[in-house]
Amino acid sequence: MLTLRTALLALFLLSSVALSAEPDTDLKSFEGVWLLEDAILAARDHKEDFKGMKLTITGDKYVIDFGDNSDKGTLKIDSSKKPKQIDITTRKDGPFKGRTLPGIYEFKGDLVVLCLNSEKPDRPTKFEAPEKSPMMLLTFKKQKK
Repeated sequence: MLTLRTALLALFLLSSVALSAEPDTDLKSFEGVWLLEDAILAARDHKEDFKGMKLTITGDKYVIDFGDNSDKGTLKIDSSKKPKQIDITTRKDGPFKGRTLPGIYEFKGDLVVLCLNSEKPDRPTKFEAPEKSPMMLLTFKKQKK
């Protein structure tokens, strides 16, 4: 009986390691070029301020371009959390000076909605950007190839 328990425990541990070694499939879904659809900051519509913003994601790297502005860095996601979590780490010389912006995300068809905290390490818990808050609610549409 002891060997059966040992075998089951070993099988469980091996399957756990195999599952944790697999890359997050949502990261693959992020890959591509995304165009800004909506931008809400502090309960105000900022879509026109960010008109033409393009987000390009390759692997765990991102580049944001709009007008003369550009930023790049890395992203890390955890799709096992509810809501799903994202951390965006910006370059050291960019507008956020190498900070990590904690956030949440959800896919809706060919859209991705991001809610990010632009100033504090506190992760948002809802998809909203209320007045007098550092929350950014951004919706991007995936560009067709």
